[in-house]
Amino acid sequence: MYQQAITFQGLPFDIHVEVAKHLNYQELLILKATNRYFHTVLNPKSILGVQHIIDCIIERDDYLRKIGHELFGCSNCFKFLPKKKFGKHDHFYSITCSFRSCLDCTATLKPRRHLESISSADSSLRYYFCHNCGQCRTKSEKCRGKRIESGFKEEEVAEALSLCAQPRRQRQGLEKLPAQILKKMSSFLGFLDVLRLAQVSRDLNDVVKPNQWVVLHTRYRFVHDKWAKEVQNVTWLHIKTVPCYMCCQILPKDKFTPKQIKLCSEQPETSWKMRCKACVWLMGRSAMSIKRIEHRRREMCETCGCIKYARTTCGGCMELYVRGSIDRKTLYPNEGKQDKNLSLIGNMFDSKGEMWDEKMN
Repeated sequence: MYQQAITFQGLPFDIHVEVAKHLNYQELLILKATNRYFHTVLNPKSILGVQHIIDCIIERDDYLRKIGHELFGCSNCFKFLPKKKFGKHDHFYSITCSFRSCLDCTATLKPRRHLESISSADSSLRYYFCHNCGQCRTKSEKCRGKRIESGFKEEEVAEALSLCAQPRRQRQGLEKLPAQILKKMSSFLGFLDVLRLAQVSRDLNDVVKPNQWVVLHTRYRFVHDKWAKEVQNVTWLHIKTVPCYMCCQILPKDKFTPKQIKLCSEQPETSWKMRCKACVWLMGRSAMSIKRIEHRRREMCETCGCIKYARTTCGGCMELYVRGSIDRKTLYPNEGKQDKNLSLIGNMFDSKGEMWDEKMN
């Protein structure tokens, strides 16, 4: 009689826990994300211990700071989130010097006074914390009620809760899709469409990454054409904005260093190297900075004028080749040289083989 093979999920729960104890925090998270069952039953805090997780978070956060990554670890929920998800405070970039908590954890732990405001770490918004509902909201949607005290009557409690902001709506439609599916969909869209997709809702803005999901030459072409259209027939002294091709944004001149502005005005052919102060700061974090490595990999394509990665085929030229605007020789200029070099190497080995045969004879 055929006996069905037992899967790892079909093993007893105690065995799952014993196996998980031999994993580090990152490996346990991978196992936890395998399916709904492991996501529900495996608790890293109870299996590995809080101190072990904190040590892993500190080690990972220090590594992300060295490479200039834009994710930061939360000391309470142990999640890595963008800078905008944290409040501004001293020693923000060092997780060992201060207790760095995200906005949601700050609202839950209630370290601040009722309805006290705090600026986000990237200084984009101000949030107000409510002790009644345990939420943080912006000024336009913040709670208005007084803090509920122990001596409040039922009418006073009901009045205070009625002045709290309504709970945020649940995810709908595209917001429910996994990030990988959204990334695949974005690969068929233009840069402007992906930017608009990220602006649809707060949830999509947290998931969609236009600068990572859209190919390099498409991003460069969009930013360059948009800026060129804005500054057409405008003298350099009257130009107020300059593009940054690292973060793909058009920013005011004061967001760039004087050296960058001078090079852009005196040598327009090198304007594709423009980078704002924030990108320069990330590039200078260390020799391992991903921004620095990304910048050094780039070069200008002589055929189509787009940016491409060194020693790789230009994406803009591939589009021209598909449309029939250029031929294969233009797309792969070194293809003939490689065949010629390979034939020369083959002839060299053939000649050495003939010489060896003559000596043996």
